[in-house]
Amino acid sequence: MKGNKTVSLCMIVKNEAKHLERCLSSVKDLVDEMIIVDTGSTDDTVEIAKSFDAKVFYYEWDNNFSNARNFSIQYASKDWILLMDGDDEFYYEDHDEFIQLINTSIKDGHYFKTQSFVGNMPGNDIVSNLNLRLLRNNKKYKFVGAIHEQITCVDNKMDYKNFSTEEIHIFHYGYLNDVVEEKNKRNRNISIIEEELKKDPKNHFHLFNLGNEYFAMGNKEKALDFFSLVYGELDFNDGFASKLVIRRIMCLDELGQYKRALNAIEEGLKIYPKFTDLELIRGWIYLKTKKYTIAIDSFNRCLDLGKPPSQLEFLNGCGTFRPYQALGEIYFEFEDFSKAFECFENVLKFNPSIQSPVYKIGAILNKIHDNKRYVSFKLSQYFNLEYVPNLLLISDVLITEGLYDLAMGYLEKAREIEENNYQVKFQINRTLFYQKKYFEAIKGFNELSSKGNEYKERLKYIFICGFITDLEYSKSVLDHIKEDNENYRYRVYHQLYNVFLGKNEAVLKKEDDDKSLNMIMKILEEVLKIQEFQLFEKLLYVLNYLESDRVLLELAQIYYKNGFKEMAVKEVLRSIKELDTIDYRGVEILYKEI
Repeated sequence: MKGNKTVSLCMIVKNEAKHLERCLSSVKDLVDEMIIVDTGSTDDTVEIAKSFDAKVFYYEWDNNFSNARNFSIQYASKDWILLMDGDDEFYYEDHDEFIQLINTSIKDGHYFKTQSFVGNMPGNDIVSNLNLRLLRNNKKYKFVGAIHEQITCVDNKMDYKNFSTEEIHIFHYGYLNDVVEEKNKRNRNISIIEEELKKDPKNHFHLFNLGNEYFAMGNKEKALDFFSLVYGELDFNDGFASKLVIRRIMCLDELGQYKRALNAIEEGLKIYPKFTDLELIRGWIYLKTKKYTIAIDSFNRCLDLGKPPSQLEFLNGCGTFRPYQALGEIYFEFEDFSKAFECFENVLKFNPSIQSPVYKIGAILNKIHDNKRYVSFKLSQYFNLEYVPNLLLISDVLITEGLYDLAMGYLEKAREIEENNYQVKFQINRTLFYQKKYFEAIKGFNELSSKGNEYKERLKYIFICGFITDLEYSKSVLDHIKEDNENYRYRVYHQLYNVFLGKNEAVLKKEDDDKSLNMIMKILEEVLKIQEFQLFEKLLYVLNYLESDRVLLELAQIYYKNGFKEMAVKEVLRSIKELDTIDYRGVEILYKEI
């Protein structure tokens, strides 16, 4: 489809070298010119922009996004202005809809759905917002506000009937943890908002955005203070009102103030009866408080409500895969495997990219079928078996279920497709380890490059194999880690080595406790999974060198996860008696087993 109308891309950027090429590639076939305003980049941002024949202009940053945005749009010469950020990506499946929109629209502007990835990597954790993305280039509008800029008429006669919302999607990478940390976005945003509040201390929009910044930083108490301050005087017709309602509820939920959260959800649903996200959070609260029957009711209501209107949607999948995921977990917990299986299949139907249901489906199949080849066959039906990542996923599910020979079959096929794939080789050696083919595993791990992401993991497996076969292998791993200058990791492995030798010498430091405990438990769990019980008992003495009061509870967890339920109960009870410590996971073990 071709556009009869022309489009100027207008952007303001600073140090976007990691993302800009992806962004510009996603829109290069949609726009007729690129206007890039740089506010002080010190990386290759400008060079990347010029490689796309962009017109680059420079603007001295003055802590005001609207000023920079207005500076950029003044250079636009086409019919429409497409507004994007350097860490955005235009969803390719919406290209035709976009072209049809610019050709036929009689509006002055259009809001698109910005889907922001949050967490450590792009995936299933997505937060949705509506943002103005398309503006008619008629010189009637400008941006106002130093941050989270808003559109207004230059003559102050704003009519929002000239704007509409479209089901066109922009992916945003700017709220991933590493990007936020690298750019120090939170502190930058807070300082700008605080300056704006000095001019207008009761501005609800600025107070809401300040709460958002503290929420993102993990300071839920302070975020709740700002949200509640606005909530008491909130005009529910404000564009940000529904987002404030759900953010405030999320704060109450995460702070454990469940009664207040449930009351707020009830109030919110009276105002926004189609706000599925609120019903989902209600279900999660009921689930956390063990009210399973009414949790099931809430999740089923989410499915009945379906996807909320674009103006309300905040979390993706609230009317589809998320309630099915929660229902599947409940039914799995109560061993209603038929219903659980159906729910997890529906998760995959609505979100094929999510992997956790595949593991649950594998666990259900393994529990209900004695013929393990049938388990493998059923799993394979969900995937294209000519795609290596799919083969790796199936093999990992089978490894999790202890079906190592079947897992190896998929890995051999993956190796035929991509002979030098590092992950395939790593997974093959890991499977050899679980099959107790220790010398083959050591040989294979040692042949792998030390540059792969699994480098530290492969050292862990060689270290364990050395205890079982030849201690020189464990010693060589210890030497490798020492050379890497990871001091606390070296101390963990050195302490385990000393314990194995029977040396009563403390290497760990008190400040290592939390990190050391997690690392030690991962090593002990691997030994338990291969059922090398004598080695496991020997290495357990390493826990005597830790001062953490979580030791016995963490030990209980690995016992329980690997099917040693009586031992798990014993360790939880010991934790209560000897360390006066219990957590919700320990309570769950006692609840299920006593």
